[in-house]
Amino acid sequence: MVHQMVEDLRAEEPKSNGSEYTTATPISAGHRMTHGTALGMAIDASGKRIRISSTSFANFDGDKQISESSATLVFIPPARARESTTSFFEFVAFCIREFIHIHGLVDNSNVGSGDMLPPLGVSIGLPISTQNYQSLIQGPLSCTVAEVSKEDSLDLGDRDVARHLHDTVLRNHLPIRIASITNNVVSSLIAAQFNNSTTRVAASFNHGINAAYLKRCPDSQTKRMADTDQSQRADDGYVAVNTEIGRFGSAPASLAVLPMTMWDNRIDRESRNPGTRRFEKLVADQYLGEIVRNLITDFMDEHLLFAANCDVSKINESYSFHTAYMAPIMEDISADLASVGDLFATEFGIATELADRQIIRALCDCVAARASKLSGAALAALVSRTKPASSCTVALSGVLLNSKLIYRTTMDTMYKQLRNARDTKVHIQPRHSDLLGAALNAVRLSPEFQRRK
Repeated sequence: MVHQMVEDLRAEEPKSNGSEYTTATPISAGHRMTHGTALGMAIDASGKRIRISSTSFANFDGDKQISESSATLVFIPPARARESTTSFFEFVAFCIREFIHIHGLVDNSNVGSGDMLPPLGVSIGLPISTQNYQSLIQGPLSCTVAEVSKEDSLDLGDRDVARHLHDTVLRNHLPIRIASITNNVVSSLIAAQFNNSTTRVAASFNHGINAAYLKRCPDSQTKRMADTDQSQRADDGYVAVNTEIGRFGSAPASLAVLPMTMWDNRIDRESRNPGTRRFEKLVADQYLGEIVRNLITDFMDEHLLFAANCDVSKINESYSFHTAYMAPIMEDISADLASVGDLFATEFGIATELADRQIIRALCDCVAARASKLSGAALAALVSRTKPASSCTVALSGVLLNSKLIYRTTMDTMYKQLRNARDTKVHIQPRHSDLLGAALNAVRLSPEFQRRK
């Protein structure tokens, strides 16, 4: 599977188009001088949460440091704000205005000066296709959402997010300047690079999964980008490639190497996006609990679980067995597995025998072990594709890693698949790292920073 994933990553890697990369994001890799204050804003794929923070960057004796960071404000859009693209971006404008007002970020005497307005970096949990990297100071860049899951309530498919944001800022007279728009995992990679220059891969294991890695531009391409008037030039010759790794398995060659079972095929067939994102459906938080639930109900049909007269209406509901239940079940090492019994009695109203609890734990162990091994194989493929010259750091984030068992199995699988395992290290990123990366990218793309370099 690792070999096939490396081949797919190579085949789907962005190709240069004239003087631009069509889907990769040029970034400054390594230690570069960074000064200034910027806002970072993250928009979830579902549109159900918007996070905003501000970060001030400074250099002390040549060392990059964060001199000040605000608390992150989280906004929950009402249902009516997600009914249309226009109403959603109007709510985004409200969030930005509230954040600026609460933190007093803008000096009114400088509102008329575009260069003095605080830059805003936007991180969005959807794949985006950037058609060019012209600065928003000179004119809004084209940044289109390339793919939207049918399970997302906010439909931004084929919408130019950059244009909508730019128009919203102008229409609402917001005292900020949009400087960059990136996918959230790319933003996390930028943040990880800021803290550790050896970082080459960032991966997120949450409700969905995604990963990004660094790729060196050819020398001719790097020079061409540097000679043009594009603000997001790859100063160090790197681009961050958003892999959308969850899509692996959509093509026949990659599907053939995935360990699909009848339960996986059932979940895929009954999902809102059948035939796509099959790898994600094997490892993501959104689906693991549902795989376990399907196994449980099939065991029930074979009269292998629970008493014949118990009420199983709740466990029969799709997605009623949450992935969050798996960790406490797997970590219960008591002789009678009391925690497992308490969970089923409380959440499903089902009284269990010891044999029931043992089977349930074994099912959770099997599903988690497979997801961990697949995740580790994916990380190994990403590290192999980035081809680090020496040491390499992998930055990880996500709720699935909160389980010690899942994390350990994932790491063991990754290291077994790597030839240079000794040179590969792992870093767990803190929450909201995508906000830091978005703000960092915004500062580096600001005119003040460009002149200072």
